[in-house]
Amino acid sequence: MTPGGGAGRAAAGGGRLLIALLAAGLLVVTAGPAAAGQLPVLEVEAPDSLAAVAARARGFDTRALGAVMVLTGLADAGAPIRVRLVPEEAELARATPAWVAGFADASRDLVVLFPQRIGSYPHGSLDAVLQHEVAHVLTARAAGGRRVPRWFNEGLASAAERTWGLGARSRFAWELVAGGRLTAAQLEGLFAQGPRDVARAYALSDALVRHLLERYGPYAPARILSVMARGAPFEIALYAATGASVDALVAGFWSRHDVWKSWVSFAGQPFVQWSVITLLALAAIWRHRRRRRERRLQWELEERAEEEAWEEHRRRYRIH
Repeated sequence: MTPGGGAGRAAAGGGRLLIALLAAGLLVVTAGPAAAGQLPVLEVEAPDSLAAVAARARGFDTRALGAVMVLTGLADAGAPIRVRLVPEEAELARATPAWVAGFADASRDLVVLFPQRIGSYPHGSLDAVLQHEVAHVLTARAAGGRRVPRWFNEGLASAAERTWGLGARSRFAWELVAGGRLTAAQLEGLFAQGPRDVARAYALSDALVRHLLERYGPYAPARILSVMARGAPFEIALYAATGASVDALVAGFWSRHDVWKSWVSFAGQPFVQWSVITLLALAAIWRHRRRRRERRLQWELEERAEEEAWEEHRRRYRIH
């Protein structure tokens, strides 16, 4: 969607949609979701070869999932969630792409993890992957089982981890500079590609959902999922909760980062890099020479002081 002539039509269409939502009772007017109640119960299944990993999974502190429940608006986690640990020699592991460290099947209350694949971006640790996949199950429950776009689902699970460290920021910065703008549909399609595209999809989805949280508040996802649970598709639920269409949300996200991207792109040009290196070298030379002048001046002052002290000594004791 391009800005300009379509803005008036979009606004008029948005007004009609708002009236329809009010009439259908789908518009969320509450300030935020209820506080998280019962935390999820995890039932870990594993073969004997993964007994040690299973013990770690059973020791997972489910209180960390409270943030997921608040973000999704769930007051009760619902039925226990099965966590199945699968070794690499299993048929399921061989049939699953090597870059997939885990997945969730919300319809079966199931999370599947491949522990031997955990450790590379975006799968940093067993706890992080477990929380991420359980978040998908909780998101599906909050949405009433309706389809949630992959970019929103993955970004929401990442945001629930409350981690936006140097690694994630650097990954996003690189993806921002290396690639062009994407629509929501194009971003969704990246998840069906190879590992490089999937990594890009994770980074952009994480940043896009964080943009939504900053722009519309921490309870926006809960409001969106609440409307979906009443029967609305994601696009209508997003508009009901935020007043923005999917296209408007994505366009705002890219516009926000365009200026920063242009500066990063400019700084990455060889001429600019060599200019900066040259300036730093000249600054280092100038600083070195200034220190040398200061040392010489200090030596001269010390020598003059010694000469004056010697002259005073000679005058006092009449030394010739």
